[in-house]
Order: sequence, then structure tokens, then C-alpha cells
Amino acid sequence: MKLQTRLELVILIIFICGWLTAGVTTYALEQQNARKEVVRKAEVLLNTAVAARGYTSNEIAPLLNELQKSEFIPQTVPSYAAQQLFNRLDKEYQDYNYVERALNPTNPKDLAEGWQVELIQEFIKNPQLPEIVGKRTTRAGKNFLYVAQPIQIKQQSCLKCHSTPDVAPPELIKTYGSSNGFGWELNQIIGTQLISVPMSIPQKRANQTVLSFMLLLASILLIAYTAVSLIVRRWVISPLDSIARIVEEVSLNKAGISKLPEERTDEIGKLSKSINRLLISLGKALSKRNVTGSFTKNKTQKYPDR
Repeated sequence: MKLQTRLELVILIIFICGWLTAGVTTYALEQQNARKEVVRKAEVLLNTAVAARGYTSNEIAPLLNELQKSEFIPQTVPSYAAQQLFNRLDKEYQDYNYVERALNPTNPKDLAEGWQVELIQEFIKNPQLPEIVGKRTTRAGKNFLYVAQPIQIKQQSCLKCHSTPDVAPPELIKTYGSSNGFGWELNQIIGTQLISVPMSIPQKRANQTVLSFMLLLASILLIAYTAVSLIVRRWVISPLDSIARIVEEVSLNKAGISKLPEERTDEIGKLSKSINRLLISLGKALSKRNVTGSFTKNKTQKYPDR
């Protein structure tokens, strides 16, 4: 294998190793960044839902109190308002799933189950805990990321419907019954707001970013590899070829051997100067040998043995 081929192969291996290392590192970082971005958006959506609940409780419900004495209006329920608002969000958030779950909800559809109960109990144990971020795997084997925040009764107006059945709107009792959604207390944590996102979302974003980065890096490394190969061929391989050719000519005792260029100041230039000095010394030695040989031959012819 030629020296040039070996050098190019070593450079290629180094570039490929660097490319793969950069890819693995970038993928890990992008996975983290994509997850952080998904969590950030989920937190914004949760805060929006909290704002909708507060607006409904503080602004809408008081205006409709008189109507609620004769009929139940779901639009005055903070949970209903928050979920309806989320359902009308832009398509950008179509993969985000928002639910509200409680241990003792008025609507049986909002009853917490399994791991959701564990989240609520964790919030009850740690009232100062603002949110919980984690990963879950469904029975179907799909992974999803979730962000949960506690639902705490902070408004006295909530207790008009959830303290005791006798003070609740008759239409609410008629719709949902009197066995669920009562006995709530002020400042009590009764449930959780939960946003879940498939893990495929941050993974897809990370894959797209890494693919673009890897293609760009591959193009840069290809250009760099070509440039390095040309530089090695021009500054290393070609001068060594010239030196090898001259040394070969000397070994074959050829005449008219040309000198090597000496304008370079690096190691190749020093080697060229040394080879040139060697050629000069060798030329002088050969010339001296030829002169001595001719003199001896002439002397022998002129003065033969007696």
C-alpha cells in the first residue's frame, strides 16, 4: 500500500470517528433540548388553562349566579372552561392532550385512575410542589411525556357547587347526582391538571435536527478531507517521490542527475538539501576515483613490469 493511500485512509478514519462522535453527542443534546421545549410548551398551556379557570371563577360565574339558581350552566365551571379552551387551540398543539382528574369529581369522566391517583396523592403530601414532570408507558407500549400541576380550591365560589348537595344548583344534582363532587374544602388539593405528549414528538424533532446537522457536517468533512488530501499530495507525497526517484537514479549509477529544489524551510526542505550535499559529495568521490584510476592505468602502460 502506498504512503499516500495510508495517509488518506488514516485521515478518513479520523474524520469518520469524529463525525460519528459528533452525531451521538448532538443527538443526546437535541433529545434533551426537544424534551425541554415540549415541557416548556406544556407549562405554557397549563398556565393558560389555570388562567381560564381563574377568569371563569372570578368573572363569569358571578355574572350568571342568578341564572344558575334555576338551571345549571356548565360554562360557569372552571374545569369545563379550561378544557373547552384547550380544545380550540391551534393545530400546533394537536398532539398535546389536556385532562383534569380528581379523586372525587362531580363528573365521573374526570375520576382519576391508577398513576393519576399517585400524582394527586404526591401533591397532597407535598403542597408546595408546583408541578411533576415524568414519563409513562401505556399498555400498548407507547411512551409519553407528561406535565402535571395540582388543582387546589382557592376560590370560595367553588364551594357553592362542591360543599354540600343542599346548597348546590338543583340542575347540577339532576345532571350528576348528589353522591360525587361534594365535601371539598378551601385550600384543599382535589385533583391535577395533566398534559401529556407522545415521546415520538421530541424524538422526531431531535431526529430532524440531528439529520440536518449530520448532513452539513458530512459535507464540511468531505471538503476538509479533499483539501487535506491535496495538501498532503502536494507538500509531502510529491517531494518524497522526487527524492525517491533521485536516490533510485543514484543507485543505478545514472548520469545527469538533477538537484532537488531547496526553497522549502521545513523537514522536506532540509532533507532535500542533505540529499543535494550527498550528491555533490558522491559526485566528487566518483570523480576522484575516476581520476585516480586513469592515472594508475597510464602509469602501468608507460612503465611495464621489468
